[in-house]
Amino acid sequence: MSTNVNKLVEDLGKLPPIPHIATQVLKLTSDPDCSLNELQQVIASDQALAAQILKIANSAMFGSMRAIRTLPQAILTLGLNSVKNTVIASISKDLYMKSSMGFYKMIAWEHSLVSALAGSALAKIFRFHDRDEVFLGGLLHDLGKSVLDLKFPAEYEKVIKSFYNGETTNALQLESEVFGFDHAMVGEALLLHWNLPKEITQCVRYHHNPSSADADCVTLAGFVALGNLFALEMGKGIKTPRKFDEAKAEALKCAGISEDALASQTDVIFECIEQDNILITGF
Repeated sequence: MSTNVNKLVEDLGKLPPIPHIATQVLKLTSDPDCSLNELQQVIASDQALAAQILKIANSAMFGSMRAIRTLPQAILTLGLNSVKNTVIASISKDLYMKSSMGFYKMIAWEHSLVSALAGSALAKIFRFHDRDEVFLGGLLHDLGKSVLDLKFPAEYEKVIKSFYNGETTNALQLESEVFGFDHAMVGEALLLHWNLPKEITQCVRYHHNPSSADADCVTLAGFVALGNLFALEMGKGIKTPRKFDEAKAEALKCAGISEDALASQTDVIFECIEQDNILITGF
């Protein structure tokens, strides 16, 4: 952590902890030789999480020919990475729902989920090897907004309303003016607090300016940034910015994708998002 981030954590006080069961699941799924029996036992201890995993495993996106009725079957169908993503999605939604942003919190949650799906679709189409990391980065990129709202509800409500009503077009700048830091910095601090990998913390920190990420994370940050822009262009966000051109050009360059290549695949990207729509309704 840099001095600035240390100061940020100190100013915010105690950040929301990652649930213990999530810590156990993430630790197990990070080991390719993990015991499926142990993983099943951990997940089974949380009925809501077990139900989510069964629901996702039975969704159309996994193309099962028969109903999946047991947790071991669901884990085998999904695979370790998808189980991990489901757990992170559950944690993220819980944190979003704790905020006091009213109907904004559902908009913010849906935006993050569509960003994750769009980024994952882009990674699949353009054969980027870290597709799961793109999904997680998209899912978590705006989590700092919920932390700001939890810690400073009155002040952050003013920021959200100012942006929504068109009084400012630069929410990051307004956040910095009001708090001395923005939601991307807060999101990075939270994920560092959760001990998530550097690659994820970097793309959350730089989802608005991916070229500023560490050299080994620039491409990943570019895909996460593109997922964010796709979601906004689809109308999934608190407010759609008027201009995407400059931000999209930077994200495309970082991801190593040409404008023509992206344009030729736009319909395919939307189809992929629709196929994965169960993740929106499933959470």
